[in-house]
Amino acid sequence: KRTTKDPVLGQTAAEDYADDIKKQTGRDMFIFLTNGFDVWFWNRPHEAPRMVKGFHGREALERIRFQNGSKRNLRDIPINAKIVDRGYQIEAVKRVCEGIEKGRRKFLIVHATGTGKTRVAMAIIDVLLKAKRAQRILFLADRKALRDQAFNDGFKVFFPNELKEKVFTGTVDKNKRLFASTIQTFMDVYQEFSIGDFDVIISDESHRSIYHKWKDVFTHFDAIEIGLTATPAELIDRNTYRFFDCEDGNPTALYTY
Repeated sequence: KRTTKDPVLGQTAAEDYADDIKKQTGRDMFIFLTNGFDVWFWNRPHEAPRMVKGFHGREALERIRFQNGSKRNLRDIPINAKIVDRGYQIEAVKRVCEGIEKGRRKFLIVHATGTGKTRVAMAIIDVLLKAKRAQRILFLADRKALRDQAFNDGFKVFFPNELKEKVFTGTVDKNKRLFASTIQTFMDVYQEFSIGDFDVIISDESHRSIYHKWKDVFTHFDAIEIGLTATPAELIDRNTYRFFDCEDGNPTALYTY
């Protein structure tokens, strides 16, 4: 649509075009709606339209198409008891998986220090990989020690056969599936990535890492976003709840001190 129009006004016409192409090819088409400023991406019929920051690269669209045809229901994938075995941890994994099945794309897990947030994240990753719902996952932390903990105690231990790397620049091996980096690094390089280069982004200590200039990193990518924090719920800035779409003031999962 022209810049003075809401791009969503073109939704019906875009559906007609996509339906016509499907009649000729037998394949569902991705739909983008834009007025030159706002961009909406519609993975029809699998997901509802959503506003994004730009256009996905071809490789990202090919990966989404693969997921559309190969994905399994997350409820059919057992949670790995070797990763998490405590009730509140299992509950957190289930709530995230249930939310993804319902079309949600943002989640906030509030667990006290020492209760295994990293393990919960690894259990979620395990389910998503096995269900073919994600092929490229980024773990972001605001300190090198937390990045290394996720990489060494998480990725290496629970996914020994998956290709993985720490990210220091805007160039990564796209054959790899698990990535760990600091938010400071990504602040410098995120614009070198396509908005669709990651399927899932996990933000550790998210009450610190989603504000001010760092917020641009998270809003740039079209990915499922999972925030982890140890800060007691009553002390978290309300913006954290809004950022992860917890409009009712309740996180996805809560285990306080």
